[in-house]
Amino acid sequence: MPDARRDAGSCAILSLMAALRALGYDISFVAADEMESGSTPPMKNIEIYAAPFYRSVEDLLRRQAQSFDLVYLHRQSIATRYLPLVRQYQSKARVIYAVADLHHMRIARQAAVEERPELLAKARQVRDAEYAVARQADLVLTHSTVEAALLRRDVPGVEVHVVPWAVPVRKRTPAFDTRHGVLFLGNFSHAPNVDAAFWLAEEIMPLVWRQRPDIRCVIAGADMPEQIRRLAAPRIEVIGHVPDCGTLFDKVRLSIAPLRFGAGVKGKILDSLGAGVPCVMTPIAAEGMELPRDFTDATGETAEALAALIVNLHDDSTTHARMILAGRRFIRERHDHARIIDALGRIAGDMRGKRQAG
Repeated sequence: MPDARRDAGSCAILSLMAALRALGYDISFVAADEMESGSTPPMKNIEIYAAPFYRSVEDLLRRQAQSFDLVYLHRQSIATRYLPLVRQYQSKARVIYAVADLHHMRIARQAAVEERPELLAKARQVRDAEYAVARQADLVLTHSTVEAALLRRDVPGVEVHVVPWAVPVRKRTPAFDTRHGVLFLGNFSHAPNVDAAFWLAEEIMPLVWRQRPDIRCVIAGADMPEQIRRLAAPRIEVIGHVPDCGTLFDKVRLSIAPLRFGAGVKGKILDSLGAGVPCVMTPIAAEGMELPRDFTDATGETAEALAALIVNLHDDSTTHARMILAGRRFIRERHDHARIIDALGRIAGDMRGKRQAG
């Protein structure tokens, strides 16, 4: 079940469902892996299919045969499992495959960083599965411009659309002088965030402390394993899952996304910019978002570069203020709810036209 407090994928799903509702669609939702969880969170104007009324996704598709105009499949594993069933029981529906992020890119990059050649074979298998589903779907959605270009190159003829998700912008934030420190926020069921937390604590922050020993670091996020909790130290606060990240953003001067591998658009960066908190990041973290030129001043690839950026941005109130304005402007222009409605409206209109023509 989607939970906007847990991960970016949930935020994207909820945002796109809200946009489709605004376009006049009735939305039904099923969580393939949690149908019998015993509880379902409220989702406004969304019909949730779950146990005990339905036993499985196949049960739903069969009993609701030919009921849907659009079927949205989120992530390759779900699309691979259920797209053939959708074609069987919902043959009139158009199928949208949302990649979320291209997993094979993340796994291949992880193999390079961790020097694990066995992961390359897995990356190739996942790539083949992702591309196979892309060929079978009526269209593919991605949040990343880089991944859209890759799909268009590697899967000729596939219809790919870049659709962001809505991110709120906070109107007011605490003054520069009332904030202190740096925040790393991530879901730790995701391997890139685990690697990033260790790199931050063991290599980046020690370089920061050589210049500014008073700068504190906060590491927070859902599904935190014990190995991350053990990073806690006098100048590193480890607090696990926080239901309201706004309280964290209000306390720090900047966030950091020190990802050495990964794929897709990073929700932690969008949330930070929307909250009025500049973010220091690696090129991997910034990939696919088309950030404005201002953010080249906040991007570094090595521990030394990131440490220098943290110190400079933490202490320079003028640059800090400029980055806040640039971040808010970027979120308003690219991640506004109305923009999502417009993007999906054009896609849905094209699909309706094709359906009538067919």
